[in-house]
Amino acid sequence: MPDAPAYLLFDLDETLYPSSCGLMQAVSERMTEFVAGYLKVGEGEAARIRRRLRREHGTTLTGLIREYGLDVAEQYLAYTHDVPVESYLSEDPQLAAALAALPQSKSVLTNSPMEHAERVLARLGVRRFFQRIFDLRCNGYTGKPDEGVYSRALAEVGRSAPEVMLVDNHLDYLDPFRALGGQVLLIDEGGQAALQLPRDVPWLRDIKELPAFLAGRR
Repeated sequence: MPDAPAYLLFDLDETLYPSSCGLMQAVSERMTEFVAGYLKVGEGEAARIRRRLRREHGTTLTGLIREYGLDVAEQYLAYTHDVPVESYLSEDPQLAAALAALPQSKSVLTNSPMEHAERVLARLGVRRFFQRIFDLRCNGYTGKPDEGVYSRALAEVGRSAPEVMLVDNHLDYLDPFRALGGQVLLIDEGGQAALQLPRDVPWLRDIKELPAFLAGRR
């Protein structure tokens, strides 16, 4: 069993809060609406295009820029994340207690824009626990799973990959970090994605289980 990591990088959406709350479903619907309007296709076709873009480029936005010449990235981010997070999230004292119990320094690495991350962390009541937020703009609108995203974050926090654990709800975002030698942990509320995991990739249903999980590595 690997030693406990010295630094923790957390994904934001559906990692620090449950996927079942519906927030990212609302964001996803607005992404589909934007793609439909931008490409002048129906929403069914837009959803199909989005699935392909995410699979091939990591995010819908990255794919729109690379394949369709989108030059209004800020308009896209403003439209797609114009969702009232307070309608989906509330302050989470148990999450705050779990983060407080982790002695490691922590940052957020997200494919969402900074303003969305700030709203989510503030609503959950946990912004104070994170040193940095690395958002989509930090990497020129390129997000996970691009290897450069991880390399730049590691350089910024001054840590080597083996010293760091990335906690995320997407296995395809964890794989490149693992290839760099980093530690990884999947958060999978429903337990379905975990059925496809390699044996040596650990997973939890709830981020609040992390302190107990890491305590077993000391």
